[in-house]
Amino acid sequence: MRLKAGDMIAVVKDGIEYRFQAAEEGGYVVSVPAYPSCISEGDTFEEALENIEDALLGCLAAQPPAPSSCKRSPS
Repeated sequence: MRLKAGDMIAVVKDGIEYRFQAAEEGGYVVSVPAYPSCISEGDTFEEALENIEDALLGCLAAQPPAPSSCKRSPS
């Protein structure tokens, strides 16, 4: 897949949306809209996808655990 510099495409894989933008210098910059701090790049579309999937794992690992919605009743 080839995009022109500045072109953007959204790809959904395993329920996660990734946004790819062709870079002027070549390659792709990719982000995950659900995690704004999760950004990566790659020389090819495939490399960019692999890199953003790795970056997303790191973003998810760095997140604090969600608070439990279950409250313990006093005994």
